[in-house]
Amino acid sequence: DTVYRVHWLCAKALRDRWAEEMLLVKHEMDWTCDFFLHEAEEWIRLGNISRQVHKEGHVGYAARQCKIYQCLYAEASHAF
Repeated sequence: DTVYRVHWLCAKALRDRWAEEMLLVKHEMDWTCDFFLHEAEEWIRLGNISRQVHKEGHVGYAARQCKIYQCLYAEASHAF
């Protein structure tokens, strides 16, 4: 009887660890998506500043960086 209890406790501990891991991964993916959105918005802001001072090369670079982060966000949000 004691062997079954020990086995049950080990199995429960393993299940609990996996449940906690799933919770953490979901939160980490939310944080990752939030980061990608923040970076995209930051590059939009920098692009607008560059446009005001007529630095077209900087505008193009900012637009490309923004697009990269938007694509990363789309892939990450679709994956999870």
